[in-house]
Amino acid sequence: MRILTWFACLAICPVFLWGQDKALYLNPENALGFKASVIFSEAELIPLETTKASSFNNVQNFLVTPHHFVLLDNIANAVLIFDKQGKFLYKYKKKKYRITGVQYVASKNALFIKALNKNYTIPELKAQQMIEKSARTDFSKYTSLELLHLDQAANYRVESLTTPRYALNNIFYLNGYYLSVSSRYNKYLKDTIDYHLDLIKGNQIVKSYFPFINLPKLPPYYSNVSFSVNNTIDDNSLLIQKQFDNTIYRLTPDSLYLEYKFVFPADQTMTGDFQSTMFRNNIEHNAAVNKNNKVISGLNNLLEHKHLLFFSARAVNYAQKNYLFNTIDNKLYDLGKITTDSVVYNLPPKIFSSITEQDEEYVYTRISSADLLKEKQKLIAQNNSLPAKTKDLLSRLDKFDNAIIIKLKIKPSTAK
Repeated sequence: MRILTWFACLAICPVFLWGQDKALYLNPENALGFKASVIFSEAELIPLETTKASSFNNVQNFLVTPHHFVLLDNIANAVLIFDKQGKFLYKYKKKKYRITGVQYVASKNALFIKALNKNYTIPELKAQQMIEKSARTDFSKYTSLELLHLDQAANYRVESLTTPRYALNNIFYLNGYYLSVSSRYNKYLKDTIDYHLDLIKGNQIVKSYFPFINLPKLPPYYSNVSFSVNNTIDDNSLLIQKQFDNTIYRLTPDSLYLEYKFVFPADQTMTGDFQSTMFRNNIEHNAAVNKNNKVISGLNNLLEHKHLLFFSARAVNYAQKNYLFNTIDNKLYDLGKITTDSVVYNLPPKIFSSITEQDEEYVYTRISSADLLKEKQKLIAQNNSLPAKTKDLLSRLDKFDNAIIIKLKIKPSTAK
C-alpha cells in the first residue's frame, strides 16, 4: 500500500543552503583509471614504533592530527598515540568501559572518546525508552564522554564531559555541540514526525534535520537508516550522507548545506517511492531491498582534500568500491584502477583504496608490515633511488611490526 508520507516529509524538510548549483551525473562503472603520478607528487613511509606497549592488533579507527597519528585498537580496547615520525607516545585505556569511537577536535587539540560501560548492555529499544521517559539527567553511568587532550607536557589530561540522555544514541562532537543520530522508528515518541539527526546543547535539542514519518510498517520500522558522518579539516563542520540518498551534506552548528548532489544510473539508485511504502511484514521489506542489490546504499570514508573528494560507495549487496572525484573538472576516478609508478615507489595499488585521513598538506593510508614484506624485493628492484630511510626500514622490517603509515602529497597540477 502506498501512502502520501513522501509528500508530507517534503513539506517539513529543513531549508538547505546549496553548495553545488547543479546535479553531478556520474556512472561509477565508467570511472576512469590513472597513474599514481597524475595525482600524487611524493610519498613517504613512516613505520609506527613497535614495543610491548604500542603493539596493536586490529584498527577500528585511524586518525591524523596536526602532530599525531592515533589508532583505536578494538581488541586491546585502547587508544594509541604516536607522533608524526612514528614514535610511540601514549596509550589510553578506560577500565570497565569499551571504547566505541574516537574523533579529533581541532579547536581543543583533543580526542573526543565515547565508551560504553561493560556492565550494562542497553538494547536499542530500551535506549529509546530511556531517552524519552527517564527522569535521569546524567547518563554517565552507562556511557562515558571524554576529551583526551593531546598535550604531552600536561600528561595527556582527560576531561570528563556532560553525558546527556542522547548519548545513548550514536553521538559525535561538533564545535561544542553533540550530534545525535536516531536510526529507526521510535514507539516511545508521541509525535508522528521524528528526526534522524539532532544537534544537542546540554540536554536540549537545539536543531533537528532529516525528518521522517514515525509510523509502523515504513522502512525505518524494519531496519536502521544508516548515516555516514565524517570529520573535515574545518573543525566547524561534518560531512553527512544518508542511506539511499546520493547527496553529501555539510553540517555546521548553524545550517545544513547541500554540498554534492550525485545522480547515479537508475539501476544503482533506490526508487523514490521506497521510503513511502508501507510493508506488510519484514519479509516483504527485505525482499524490496534485496531486489535492488546493485543500488548504492551508502557513501562512506568521505575525505575532502583541497579540490579532491575521496569516498567509498557501498551497494546493498555489500560490494564496495573506492573513488576519487575531482571537483575542478567533475571527473570520477576508480581507485581500484590506479597504476602504481616510481613517484610512489611502485607500492601496491591497493593502498590507495584506503586513503581515509588527512592534514593540511597530505593524505594518508597505511600498509601492514606483512604486506610490505611481500613487496620488499620488488620495491628494491624497481626503485634505483629509494630514500635512505626507506631502505633502512625495508632492511629491518619484521612481519610482526606495527603497520607503516604512507604519507602522500597531492599534485597541484591536478587542479588545472
